[in-house]
Amino acid sequence: MPITIFYLFLSQMMLFGIIRVYENQLYLYRLTENHYKAQTLLAYTDYWLKEHNKISSPENRIVPASLYFEEGIVHCVTDASGKVTATVTLQNAYSETLVLEILSPE
Repeated sequence: MPITIFYLFLSQMMLFGIIRVYENQLYLYRLTENHYKAQTLLAYTDYWLKEHNKISSPENRIVPASLYFEEGIVHCVTDASGKVTATVTLQNAYSETLVLEILSPE
């Protein structure tokens, strides 16, 4: 009888350990997926800003307040030095920020 209880205890510990490993793997997968989506939206925002401001002077730059995508929203804020802080917020509330610099044409 004690051996059976000990065996059941070890089996339960092993089962909970395996479940915990799979939970951690699923969490890491979701985190990686959110990071990939956020980085994709930030890269597209960088491309959009550079493409729309190719020939404009620093005074006439076009910087939208927000860019809306199916996966989330990118908010853009310009500071005094001309750098743009882009913050992406995905639909599941995951958020990342990137500081972009639009180079002026030479």
